Amino acid sequence: MSGERPSPTGLELHEDEASLVAEEALALAEVMAGPQRPRLLRLAQTARTGFVPEDLVDVLEGLAVLVLQSGRARRHARAEGERLWTQVLRRTPRGQELQEQVEAVNRALQALVGRRLDALRVECRTLGHFTFTLATEGVALTLAVRADGVQVESVSAEGARRPEPSTGAERRGVCVWLTGLPGAGKSTVASLVAERLRAEGRPVEVLDGDVVRQHFSRGLGFSREDRLENIRRVAYVARLLVRHGVYVIVALVSPYREARAAARALIGDEAFLEVYVRCPLEVLVRRDPKGLYARALRGEIPAFTGVSDPYEPPEAPDLILDTDREPPETSARRVLDLLSRWRDGVTKGAHGS
Repeated sequence: MSGERPSPTGLELHEDEASLVAEEALALAEVMAGPQRPRLLRLAQTARTGFVPEDLVDVLEGLAVLVLQSGRARRHARAEGERLWTQVLRRTPRGQELQEQVEAVNRALQALVGRRLDALRVECRTLGHFTFTLATEGVALTLAVRADGVQVESVSAEGARRPEPSTGAERRGVCVWLTGLPGAGKSTVASLVAERLRAEGRPVEVLDGDVVRQHFSRGLGFSREDRLENIRRVAYVARLLVRHGVYVIVALVSPYREARAAARALIGDEAFLEVYVRCPLEVLVRRDPKGLYARALRGEIPAFTGVSDPYEPPEAPDLILDTDREPPETSARRVLDLLSRWRDGVTKGAHGS
């Protein structure tokens, strides 16, 4: 089973690619409703044969983009899975288009080798659309970078404007507090948001619930008192980071309104954005990649949030992410949009879902 490009009738898969595609298509079909579900099931079935028909190549393409951008490929199959999915994407029409764009950008950059760099400027046109302008000895090259690819936007004899100093608003720190049931997608969204913010050159720290408990709250259990103490510690660290201009992304179940309100008070209302990562319990039980919900339902894990311990949803969050209805990349873009509105001073009271 081989093939470097889609044929007029479809796309061939190597054996190891076929099993990955079938597995992921089935997993996504289980949690997806609507017209795409039957197509995903067909993709899973045909992928096992090592061949994807032409009318399903777009579904394969979308699935490849989703598992790569969300980080699922690496989490589920490590670097080898990421390599295989990238290999599959490159043989789709979209993958070939991306490769052609990259080659065009490399040719343009190669023309600048050996020249003196006069200026480098990064601008944000809109959410998820950036431009990079490099000025070298009177020649300005502008690259357009979006979530769906990079391309040469222009080459001109005009010099690029030199970067301007950041405003006071740009230097402020902020805490984005992601709360929700275990497995709702908080860590995945936090990772994607942090990646985008770092690409913008912003200082970012992620305080993930599992990591915090391993290194900062070792010894604390899951009683109400211990949960409150864990959240207090996280909020204290977040406050210190925010005071130094850091963008802090907290990914924590934080089930009690009382604890989240205390965190907001400690960090400061003007620098605290509460994001409710919402996902129905039945969907979480069905997904359950670690088997934790199954164990909790059998009574093997006491005080498990959502099963044997309560979760109190936020009453007025700054943003609601329904992760059973949208991919992680979309959720991350919406958080970045929230941050953009925060920088403009228009977030409070603008709760969204």
